[in-house]
Amino acid sequence: MPPEFSGVERRLEKLRSCLSDLEALKEKTQKELVEDSNLRAIVERNLELACQCCIDIANRIISVEDIEKPTDYYSAIIKLGESNIIPLDFAKSFASVAGLRNILVHGYLEIDWGEIYQWLQRLDDFHKFVDHIQKYLANK
Repeated sequence: MPPEFSGVERRLEKLRSCLSDLEALKEKTQKELVEDSNLRAIVERNLELACQCCIDIANRIISVEDIEKPTDYYSAIIKLGESNIIPLDFAKSFASVAGLRNILVHGYLEIDWGEIYQWLQRLDDFHKFVDHIQKYLANK
């Protein structure tokens, strides 16, 4: 793999680590998540990092491939789809990680834990993102 993609690989490793930690918590109920502040902190931080890793990976690939710079985080994921780096349909559904990231970073005083619980149950989308990026990198 060309050296300009080393940052992508490092972020994939961090993303896998976050997903591993979150997978271990998927069995928890929504009630347990709402009532346990330690559990909420673990889920919140790992989801935030997972989202940020995806966004950073997208932005790095966009930079290396000299794709038009996105105007926001949502657009970064969409641009990966428009550039055939990940499937466009997947990009359109997965780009909402940008909104989740913004809620976790900026809207932390008003987090809807029911919504966070739903994201915890949707970790397969993050795994699919990893798979798509790995396929892309394998061709570099």
